[in-house]
Amino acid sequence: MLPMMISNVVQTFVSIKRLNKFMNCEELDVNNVTHDPKEKVPILIENGIFGWGEEPILKNINIQLERGCLTAVVGSVGSGKSSLISALLGEMEKISGRVNTVGSVAYVSQQAWIQNATLQQNILFGKTVDKKVYDNVIGACALKPDFEMLPAGDQTEIGEKGINLSGGQKQRVSLARAVYSNSDIYLLDDPLSAVDSHVGKHIFEQVVGPDGLLKNSTRLLVTHGITYLPMVDKIIVLKDGEVSEVGTYQELLDKKGAFAEFIIQHLNEVVNDENEEQLDELKQQLSGTVVSDEFSRQLSRHISRISESFSETGSEKANGSLQRQKSIDSREEKGLTRRTSSLDAAKKPVVGEKLIEAEKAETGSVKWAVYTHYLKSIGIFLTVSTIVLNILFQFFTVGSNLWLTEWSNSKNVSTHQRDMYLGVYGALGLGQGKCLFGKNYIANLHKERTSNM
Repeated sequence: MLPMMISNVVQTFVSIKRLNKFMNCEELDVNNVTHDPKEKVPILIENGIFGWGEEPILKNINIQLERGCLTAVVGSVGSGKSSLISALLGEMEKISGRVNTVGSVAYVSQQAWIQNATLQQNILFGKTVDKKVYDNVIGACALKPDFEMLPAGDQTEIGEKGINLSGGQKQRVSLARAVYSNSDIYLLDDPLSAVDSHVGKHIFEQVVGPDGLLKNSTRLLVTHGITYLPMVDKIIVLKDGEVSEVGTYQELLDKKGAFAEFIIQHLNEVVNDENEEQLDELKQQLSGTVVSDEFSRQLSRHISRISESFSETGSEKANGSLQRQKSIDSREEKGLTRRTSSLDAAKKPVVGEKLIEAEKAETGSVKWAVYTHYLKSIGIFLTVSTIVLNILFQFFTVGSNLWLTEWSNSKNVSTHQRDMYLGVYGALGLGQGKCLFGKNYIANLHKERTSNM
């Protein structure tokens, strides 16, 4: 009893401390971002300095994004890409400068946010259903195959935080919600990193790219990859919290600056991930660009070294892959029969079916032999003592409540009567305490004996 009380008290103090810390935080300044409709561009940052506290994280930020422009933000890890989006959302403290956005804003974060509702409700997010637009959105976000596999399609209820969806599925649902909102500005914080390359290419072409559903909206895309960069209108390169370079893909390649370093770094990551398909795609992109001779030679040498490493690792893995493939084939043949029979016996989808069901306790009866064996193992004395103490505890509890009621209803109580009432009430409380102590003591003895059953 005492350890539980101490634990609860400690948890209470910790919770109060956290609540106090949160409630005492400074409110976000609504003037961090202005919304002047007279501005000619939908996104504007002038001489911006931003930070999460007094220490600046982003410095000397000057950005203008035209209406309908697709802009990519690239840079190494920790360069401030996500912080730039936070600054545009007004979540980051503006130390100095000016930030202005014109029109409605939709935001897709790196960590998808999913409600405990149906997939359709997650996408609509309170808006009415426009069947044509809705079908176009789920098709562009590559969600139709997923809906076909789920028990009730888009009417399937998913768990809290999308617990029964994969990371890629959650990200595509989150992106579909933003696309369906039909906003003027889209802030996309690396949404394609959670999906594979083929799905990512489909989403870029159908949603984000020049011919996608968002082609008339202003898009700011944070990305770590370079496969989509030749198709964007403008690239912003961040380095150490500052805008290092701004320009088109071709212009930045010619400069041989921070963007060129970023490409070299990305090529290193490709060889570390052993992604030969992506390397071939990068070769085609870079061969189609006009770059300076020096940088072209540097890239060629780098790609050649990477290609050689793929050849070496590929020959070493060939024999091992052959053996593994034989094992996989045999397992797949066995599993195919099981999957086929399972599919044949599968139920038809039910509208509104849930993937998360409420837990149900099993019902039934315990045989008297179990109780008898339990009581014999404990002993007759401890059994009788437990029953007696429980009866006495309830007697003292009810008695103290009745006595307190009697005391409250008494009028003009003298000093002698008050002492009498107080004494009896205290005695009843003392009896409760002794019975409770006795019950807990015997319960511990029960645990020791039943653990050896």
